[in-house]
Amino acid sequence: MTTETRHIRINKPRPLDKSWLPWGGSPSARDLVCWYSIWLVFAYSFAMWPLKPWLIGTHPVLLEVLTGDQSTMTVAGAFARVGETPFVLALIAGVVGMMKFAWVFWLAGRLWGAGLVRLLAGPPDERTKKRSRGLLARDTPANRRVIAAAVVLAPLPLIPSAPAFASAGWVGMSLTTFLTLNLIGSAAWAGLFTGLGFAIGSPAVQIAEKVTDYAIWVSLAIVAAMLLLRLASSLRAARKSS
Repeated sequence: MTTETRHIRINKPRPLDKSWLPWGGSPSARDLVCWYSIWLVFAYSFAMWPLKPWLIGTHPVLLEVLTGDQSTMTVAGAFARVGETPFVLALIAGVVGMMKFAWVFWLAGRLWGAGLVRLLAGPPDERTKKRSRGLLARDTPANRRVIAAAVVLAPLPLIPSAPAFASAGWVGMSLTTFLTLNLIGSAAWAGLFTGLGFAIGSPAVQIAEKVTDYAIWVSLAIVAAMLLLRLASSLRAARKSS
């Protein structure tokens, strides 16, 4: 009896052994690392929001690395203009800040490919399978060029970067090629905003320092706004379920 009980416990499905998840069954170690890394990236991004007011007026270069935020790049460029930091350092920090998590979404596309389509499209019925096969059939050189352009343009506000990065992994783009294309786009975007800050100079520095002076109130306002959005989302979900 003890042996049977132990056998049942060993073969009991784990919470992530689900057919509708992108790996479609029992996840491998790489699947789990990628899955939890994506959630950590999202959690990290939310955690950085209240921190921005504290650092933007004193350590904008550090904040660039932590967040990859465009407004922070502008402030770092302004600090370079008044001699507080080298311009090249401000530029490199912005590039690193934008690129540091891109590989996670590339890896998701490489690992799961059509599994991402299944996850977004719903339960893996016959219709979803046909849709996945159709998308895979359209993996053409023209589409690869479009995806390469999307990776370069991903830093732009209107381009959804995560799907662009995942698509690059899906169509088999090598990590070296992916990072090179991402570097080109990130360097151009960081150069634009850092250069803008350098052109503005002292006024941007003064505004950033003012934000830091009132950092506690700005941070509290950001946290309150995030909580209100979460509450509103929960209320909408409750109304739909009722």
